[in-house]
Amino acid sequence: MKFMDAFKPINFGKEYVEINESTQYPMFVATALGLKPAYDDWVDVNKYNVFVTMCKKYKLSVVPDVVFTEPSKQKKNIIGGKNITTTFTQIKPFNKKIQQGNVHVFVAKSKEKAKETKRFGWYPGIINQRSINKPFIDHLRFGQALGFPKCCITFFSKYNNWDLYSHPFESYKSTLNKDIDVFGSYYCNNFLMDHTFFYIHHLPCSYRCEETIKLAKEVENKLLEVEPEFVKITKKLLMMPLLVIGERNFIIFDGLKKGNQIEYKTSEYISNIAKPEEMIDFYGEVCQGNRIVESENKIYIMKDDCLIKKIKKNKSWFLIGFG
Repeated sequence: MKFMDAFKPINFGKEYVEINESTQYPMFVATALGLKPAYDDWVDVNKYNVFVTMCKKYKLSVVPDVVFTEPSKQKKNIIGGKNITTTFTQIKPFNKKIQQGNVHVFVAKSKEKAKETKRFGWYPGIINQRSINKPFIDHLRFGQALGFPKCCITFFSKYNNWDLYSHPFESYKSTLNKDIDVFGSYYCNNFLMDHTFFYIHHLPCSYRCEETIKLAKEVENKLLEVEPEFVKITKKLLMMPLLVIGERNFIIFDGLKKGNQIEYKTSEYISNIAKPEEMIDFYGEVCQGNRIVESENKIYIMKDDCLIKKIKKNKSWFLIGFG
């Protein structure tokens, strides 16, 4: 089942969704309404001019970066490919004559702020079959430019090493009261970012981070004023329990977490397109079941009291409920 269909606003940002669909809709709204200093987005090169015109209507400035295109080789054949995390793309300089690809843009209330964000907001990409890595300090400065909480930026600086850590698992470990069924705040649920229905676009330092909760509540309240239906859908989705495999890699359940298990009706698997090698191979069995049970080193997929499949559990996998 697909939970995260496109959203069509009624009152605010209709033109944005018509041009760029709704995957980044809440970040556009938060920036347009002054809650975020800036955000970055991707726009089809053929729609760039109309996107800029639309942003002017909302008193937003746009600064283009580079154009993202499909890689011509598999990641294993790219020099430095093992370091690729969230973006697996070839890049080339932007010009208005390019007819294929998506231009990476920075959007803010002023041209100066958009340019400042661009200085630190570039993404690693492939040039001449080599992955160009980003200096780590630019990640931190980018987080500051986007208005992320300082505590979460500091946490990011410690654990954003995909070879050594699972960032979501580190956030999970730093959250208090893990023994209760609903210990995470839905305001700190970042898993649906880039899937339309979310309030934050950063990894929180814990799933009870007070600064993140404060920021997300502001976004929620503003969205409630302009698009109450969006808030209704988002809150429901953000309160659904998850089996977290890794960053941008999880199963969301229409169900309830009770102790060490989730009882569910339906589910959806979201995987990290930049890390296809980390995709799980047991989601088909999850679709056959209605209960998933976690032990210290095993995951059990159940249909009522009947075992469908037993899986060896990676130590960084975890079940989480939100409220």
